Amino acid sequence: MYIRIVEITAPTKLQLNIFLDYLKVTHFPKNLEQGQTNAKVFKVNEVSAFVIAEFEDKKSADKIKMMNNSEINELKTTLKVRSFEGPLQYLLD
Repeated sequence: MYIRIVEITAPTKLQLNIFLDYLKVTHFPKNLEQGQTNAKVFKVNEVSAFVIAEFEDKKSADKIKMMNNSEINELKTTLKVRSFEGPLQYLLD
């Protein structure tokens, strides 16, 4: 399993909420159809959130990233976006 964690910081509460709604309604359904296995979102505060995206492997993660590259670049003009990714080492339940 391969994990991508994205930290999003918006200028305002409204902009963050609009972006999170976009992820839920448009972005994630498309990604899930293309091979993303899971998506989790949690708010840190009124203007920041983390997205945790799970993939079968790095190849699948890279495919989704390339598919969304233009959208990501456009979002970076209004949102602060930091991304971390790598293979899952272990999961404890």
